[in-house]
Amino acid sequence: MLPRIEASQVMRRATQAFDAHNDACPSVSHKRRCANGEMLITRRQGIIPEAVTTTFHTLLTEYIHNYNRTREILPMEFHDVANPPALRTNAIRVAKYARCTDRTVRNHIIRLRELGFIQTKFHGSKRDFELWIAAPYLYGEAGTENAENSLKMALEGDQRKIFPHTSTHIEISEKEKGRADMLIMHRESIQGQRGETETKEQGLNAAACDHREKIPAAGGGESRAEVAAANHQKRIEKATAMLEARKPKGPKGLQSNFLYMLMEFWLYAWKVVYPNREFSKEQQEKALAAISAGVFENFQGDWTEKQWHDYFQVQMSKLDKAGRYYDMHPDAYRPDPYAVHIPGKGYFDAANMKGFIGIDAWMKKDAIRHARHRQDYADKQEAKLKRCEALLRTARRDFEKLRLNEKPRKEVSGKDQLALFQYYSVIFAGQGKKWQDIFCKQYLEQQARSFQAPAYMQPRKKRALAGEISKETIVYVEEFMQGDGRGYYSY
Repeated sequence: MLPRIEASQVMRRATQAFDAHNDACPSVSHKRRCANGEMLITRRQGIIPEAVTTTFHTLLTEYIHNYNRTREILPMEFHDVANPPALRTNAIRVAKYARCTDRTVRNHIIRLRELGFIQTKFHGSKRDFELWIAAPYLYGEAGTENAENSLKMALEGDQRKIFPHTSTHIEISEKEKGRADMLIMHRESIQGQRGETETKEQGLNAAACDHREKIPAAGGGESRAEVAAANHQKRIEKATAMLEARKPKGPKGLQSNFLYMLMEFWLYAWKVVYPNREFSKEQQEKALAAISAGVFENFQGDWTEKQWHDYFQVQMSKLDKAGRYYDMHPDAYRPDPYAVHIPGKGYFDAANMKGFIGIDAWMKKDAIRHARHRQDYADKQEAKLKRCEALLRTARRDFEKLRLNEKPRKEVSGKDQLALFQYYSVIFAGQGKKWQDIFCKQYLEQQARSFQAPAYMQPRKKRALAGEISKETIVYVEEFMQGDGRGYYSY
C-alpha cells in the first residue's frame, strides 16, 4: 500500500541533495577591475539558488497534502508505489504562495525537473500541469523497496491460494471411446477443485469435500450427462450457500415487500453515497436498522401498496440528489449510515437534520423554484400567444388596406404586396415555425378571396347597411324563464 509521507522527511532528503549538488559545483575565477586595480573573484558555477528551494518547498507542501488525502480515499487495489498520485496545479497558483511571479515559477520548475527533483506533465494551453516528487526523495532508497513489498503482501493477502505447481504429475488415462483424459494427482479433476487454502475454514479435504465434483467413470455407472447435471447442481448450491452467508438480515417480522424496499434502498445508497467504502455483514445490518427506523419509520404507516410505492420512489429520488451533491463535492464529509459513537448522528437517523432527513427541505425549495419557473414559462407563453394573435390581426388589416388603397400604417408605408409579405414573414419567423406557418396559411386564405375581409370581420356599420344585421326584436317568454325581471331578451 501507499505509505504516508511526512513533508519534513522529504525536505530533509531534498536539502541534503541540494547541499551535495552545490558542494559538487566547480569554482570559477575571473578578474574584475576596481579603483585599486584588478581583483580576483571566485564563485561556484551552477549552484541551486535559495529561490528555487523555496519554490520546491511550496510544491512539496501542496503535493504531500494532496498525496495523503488521496491515499486515504483511494481503494487498496489502486495503491501503487510505482505510480503515486499526482498534484494538478498551475504556475499562477504556486506563485501566490511562493511570493514571486508565475514566469519565475515556470523557470524554477524547469530547473527542478532538469535536476531530477520533480516530474511534470502539462495539459493543454491553460497552464495546468500534473506534478510528482521523485521517488528517492519521496520514499527514500529503503522506503521505496519496503513500500513495494508491502503492496505485494496487501495484494496477495494473508490467506492466499496455493495452486498446483506447473510440474504437477499428470496421468493420462484411456477412456472407452479412445479419448484421453488428464487427472491431476491431487485427488481432484481438472474440472473440479483446483487448489487448496491454508485456512482452517476451507481445507482441501474438509469443506470442499461436500461440494466436490464427480468424475465420469471409465466403465458403466452414471453417464456423462448425469454427472454434469449433478456437478452443476452442486455448484449452484455452493454459490447459494455463499451468498446466504454474506447476505445481511433485515429487521425481524418485516413483510417481504417491505424487506425488498429496504434492501433496494440500502444497496442504492451504498452505490451513490458510499461508493468507495466496504461494509461487513454486521455493519450492513446496523445500516438496515437505521434506515428502517429513520427513513421508513419501521413501516408502521397504514398505507396502501401504491402509497408505499410512491413514498419509496420519493426516497430514491432523495438518494439521487444526495449522490449528485457528493459527486460535485468529493471532499465533503460523508457520515456513517448509522450512529457509531453519538446516538442520532447517523446519516439516516431521523434526529440528524443535517443528514438524509434534511434533504426534505432541500426538495421543497426545489419544488417551489420549479413551480415558479413553470408559472413564469406559462405567463411568457400566454403573452407570446396574445402578441402573435395581435400581429396576425394587424397583418390581415394591412393586406386589406393595401387592396383598398387606404392609408397604411407608418411602419408599412410604401410597401407593395410582396414587400409586405416579406416584412411579416421575417417577423413571424422570429416567433417560431408554428406561427410562421399560421401566418402563411392566413395569407393564402386572404389571397384566395382577393384580400377582402370576411363578412363577420367587417365593421358593424357596414354590415348593418348591407342588411346583414337585423333590428332588435322583443321576444316574450314564460314567467319561469324571466332571468332579469324584464320579461324579454334583446338580440
